[in-house]
Amino acid sequence: MSGWTVLIVILVMLPVGLLSVPLTFKARGCLRAEERRLELGLSWGWGLLAADTEINGKKTAFRLRLAGMALPVHRKKPGDARVAKAARKVRKKAGRKKRHGLNLTAISAVLSRQLLLAALGYLKRLFKSFRLQLRLSGVYGADDPALTGLLAGVLAALQAGQYNLDLDADFSGAVIDIAGEASGRIVPIVIIWLTIRFLLAEPARRFWWAQLKKKFIRKKSKEVPQYV
Repeated sequence: MSGWTVLIVILVMLPVGLLSVPLTFKARGCLRAEERRLELGLSWGWGLLAADTEINGKKTAFRLRLAGMALPVHRKKPGDARVAKAARKVRKKAGRKKRHGLNLTAISAVLSRQLLLAALGYLKRLFKSFRLQLRLSGVYGADDPALTGLLAGVLAALQAGQYNLDLDADFSGAVIDIAGEASGRIVPIVIIWLTIRFLLAEPARRFWWAQLKKKFIRKKSKEVPQYV
């Protein structure tokens, strides 16, 4: 095997190997009217690179470690936070001017039952690949009893072996008192593979190919000079 062949094999296999390394996550927290707390831990390469975030009310702490050693993290100054907040307001205002209403007729024209079924299957396989373990307990309720009932139905449908949802619905008014924890893993190459399969499946392929042809024809029609 020549040196160029070895180099090409390494260049091909290296990204595949890196994308095959799982990213694991763990989260724990509580959500109450007077308390909001979240602890989130991310780990890549079986702990080679790890990050921890703790949110307690308005206070946030972030830690980054490489091979067990703490890495310096840039901390925002109060002035930086004010500048970022002002920039977000400007972007939000500009985006509001450009936003257009949803055309439900146009959306329903391009969607099909086969495409929706393919999308639901893709999402189901995607969440299954996360190996998500979720445990929640507490009480919840909305201002509208009908909305509370809808949430109760959705949560009952999600109840499964890996989802332990010990939640009670309160139809008397708005209330939130929930605590829990979650864990799972994300393998980037699996997500890429599932996404490629979905996009190349016939319903999705027919959808995006039709959209590309429309854009191409529209662009060509604009480029053709019009003579009067």
